Amino acid sequence: MSQWIITSTAREHWFSGPMATADNVPGVQEFTHSLSMINRYTGHTSRPYSVAEHSLLVYWLAVAAGADTSLQLAALMHDAHESVTGDCTSPVKREIGQPWSAFEGPQQERLLAHYGLLQVSRSHQWAIRQWDLEALATERRDLLPFNPALHTPWPVIDTPGSEVLPVGVDLNQPWRIHSPWSYWRDRMAFEVNMLLEQRMQEEQKAVAA
Repeated sequence: MSQWIITSTAREHWFSGPMATADNVPGVQEFTHSLSMINRYTGHTSRPYSVAEHSLLVYWLAVAAGADTSLQLAALMHDAHESVTGDCTSPVKREIGQPWSAFEGPQQERLLAHYGLLQVSRSHQWAIRQWDLEALATERRDLLPFNPALHTPWPVIDTPGSEVLPVGVDLNQPWRIHSPWSYWRDRMAFEVNMLLEQRMQEEQKAVAA
């Protein structure tokens, strides 16, 4: 039986069936709207913290690392598929196991392929993963009631010898706390569209050279 959802633009996004084509993916307006509405950590944060804000943090880490345009865009859009799958926390994904991967994986690949990001996402998956983990460590420090003296270590960032440290970004800056969800939607949309345009210009220059 075919399954689908309706998006913020009134488009039907199909997960299965004949309408689930390669072009049946969220547009920039759709995924930035959705991601700015979805809270990370199942909402257990000291303030609303959306997937869009997280995505921008990962993107800024990519920029700081000197990533090129395509890699910056891949970092910014690494969770864009969650606009249709939802943000499922890593422990829940591991608990569900293969059924979740079988559902989420094709949605992510279809979206990345549509935006020409599948190859760069695969070839630089470890760099994107590292920025994602640095964002995770920063978010835990600033937004979660984690106490290393009381709570179980997180193997993904606390394993001795391969610890991942928070970065020098304060997620509790007043401007962040008081920014409405629409700010993160608009900021993410601006950055995505800017990078898409920049990549197109770079590709045109390469062809002309």
